[in-house]
Parts: sequence; structure tokens; C-alpha cells
Amino acid sequence: MVMVIGIFVFWTTTIPNIKAHHFEFREIVVIGLEACILLFALYAIFGSFNKIYVKVLNTIGFGLHLLTTIGLLYYMLAFKFDSLY
Repeated sequence: MVMVIGIFVFWTTTIPNIKAHHFEFREIVVIGLEACILLFALYAIFGSFNKIYVKVLNTIGFGLHLLTTIGLLYYMLAFKFDSLY
């Protein structure tokens, strides 16, 4: 849940500052996926944490975030960047 909130905060502070922002399909897909992960994380915290589909979706969301973080760190180290943005 913390990772999703961080992504939303980063997106809202950097992307919409453009005067005429047109949403791309991949941007809508990522924002939608993050919103779904956030909803299932909240659902797991406030209620049905023992249901199997909630555990599966939370594990998939965690795995996607972990793989993305590892990939970005590898990209940053491979091209000797000081920061990602």
C-alpha cells in the first residue's frame, strides 16, 4: 500500500504540470493497476485478509513492484545514473 501511495504522489506532483496532458494507454493501465492494488491492500487490512484471492492479488502486486524496483535499480547501475529522475 505504501508503494502505491508513493507512486500516486510522484505521478500527481510531476505529470499533470503539463498544460495539455493527454493520457496514453499505458499510463491509464498503470494507474488502473495501481488503484486495484491499493483497493485490495485496503481490503486486506480492514477486513478479509484470510481470503485466498486477496492474498493472491496482494502477492502479485508485491511481486510486480519488487520486479520493477529491481529492474530500475539494475538500469540505474548499468548506465551509472545518480538518480532515476
